Amino acid sequence: MIVEEFITAVRQSFGGSVAVYTMGNCYQFYEILKVVFPYAEAYYDGNHVWTKIGDDYYDIRGKANLPKDRILKLVEGDMIKSLSGNKWDDVRREKEKEEFIR
Repeated sequence: MIVEEFITAVRQSFGGSVAVYTMGNCYQFYEILKVVFPYAEAYYDGNHVWTKIGDDYYDIRGKANLPKDRILKLVEGDMIKSLSGNKWDDVRREKEKEEFIR
């Protein structure tokens, strides 16, 4: 249960955590979990990075109940470069802000 407690603490640490870590920075959330849980592995389903710790998968929302047919690929090599950049940059932040205000 310690994994879920840690994720809850991160999620509750700031109001935008779910948006940030599910809209382009899911790999960065894996990197946070990897510091605390060194045996964590990153898996990518083509849209989102999931962190595998033990036999379970997690993201900022907690333990995931992924469908059995979900295809997950271990993140390694060149794939890391494409997933590790901060996608929640100032341009995207301003665009989101403009759309929210409309």
